[in-house]
Amino acid sequence: MKTGRAIGLPLSIVLATACGGGGAGATPVIAQSFCADALFPDPSTSPYVLPYPPNVSYTMFQGNCSQLGGHRDTFAYDFSHGMGDPITASRAGTVIIVNDNFSDDDHIEGHENNVFVEHTDGTVVRYTHLMQDGAMVTVDQQVFQGDIVSLAGNSGNSSGPHLHFQVFRSRNFDKSNAIPVTFRNAIGTARTNGELIEGQVYQADSF
Repeated sequence: MKTGRAIGLPLSIVLATACGGGGAGATPVIAQSFCADALFPDPSTSPYVLPYPPNVSYTMFQGNCSQLGGHRDTFAYDFSHGMGDPITASRAGTVIIVNDNFSDDDHIEGHENNVFVEHTDGTVVRYTHLMQDGAMVTVDQQVFQGDIVSLAGNSGNSSGPHLHFQVFRSRNFDKSNAIPVTFRNAIGTARTNGELIEGQVYQADSF
């Protein structure tokens, strides 16, 4: 098991609510000002790629500012990964937090397994609901874009296996510090600003 956390980041802060559901179906979206006023980066120049291997497809079933669960008033995507599916680094960086000790079956809020990776600009990506003992990286490890960081699971506040993907402006992991993200290798129907649409299937192109 690969566990650890960065100094100065209490685990209680790290293990905050993620989705409050997941695994199947789409959640209704309410257009809230927090998201409506957001500027999404141009996908063609985005530093992020989809968090799964090329030629693989998943449904993005819960997106930004969903009415329900942990996506309310925050930027985050849920992908329909199955148990044990590989999760890959969306962007190169340094692993700052790993916890993978929680069961995939207790569905307790705060028991989400996570990998957090910090990028050179100070942003941090959170890969959440990971499989117990599924982390493939350790704290302080350097990862390259496309490296496998973990296996998908069903840990914590989740009703089915999936990946919760969220990027923060800094090491402040409050949901208000999350930022809008686009992916330069997403094949599928997106909004004109590059935002992924709930219920749509996205294939990862090569990069």
